[in-house]
Amino acid sequence: MKLIFLHGLGQSADSWKEVQDLLADYPSEAIELFPTGVGTYQEAKECIYQHLSEETEPFVLVGLSLGAALALELSSYDLPNLQALVLSGCPLKLAGNIPFYIQSLIFKLLPKRIFEKQGADKSLLVGVSEELKTLDLREIAKNCSYPTLLICGSQDKPNLKSMKGLQQLIPNSQIQIILDGPHVLNRAKPKEFAEITRSFLELLKQV
Repeated sequence: MKLIFLHGLGQSADSWKEVQDLLADYPSEAIELFPTGVGTYQEAKECIYQHLSEETEPFVLVGLSLGAALALELSSYDLPNLQALVLSGCPLKLAGNIPFYIQSLIFKLLPKRIFEKQGADKSLLVGVSEELKTLDLREIAKNCSYPTLLICGSQDKPNLKSMKGLQQLIPNSQIQIILDGPHVLNRAKPKEFAEITRSFLELLKQV
């Protein structure tokens, strides 16, 4: 079974390297969500769907934050080889989400050079944040039939509530909380993330 990783906003495919190395006995691929020429969430979703629809072997989608939202949305598409989902720090509903609006406002107000120092593109971050203001994954979650592992850091307060909401909505789901874990678990807690994911994958093999 292949693992396909989707990174968060402001990250890159390389953000998954440590997790991939720790799960090296599984073939894997980390997809760049916003390569040159892809500048919106909708474009990224369509490009990734095209890529996944050409997969010839069974795969599990592993996403963090924006990547988790994408993975969950893509679970409603026609992907015959998709077997399961691993969602980390996944937002459930961003419409009316105050912390998200504050983050979007900060993105707009910060000077471009601050983003450049982090290797990020301000216009991309601002544009995608604007697009996501209406994101609501509740209906998709309710209809998601895939075995789903939900992972959240205990310090990721804004997303803990969303993840618990997802657990109630997704019929075949389980949640694991990583102690002292922040939002970017792939970078901050790769060992714990990989161990929890491995246990889930072992269970899938038995089904």
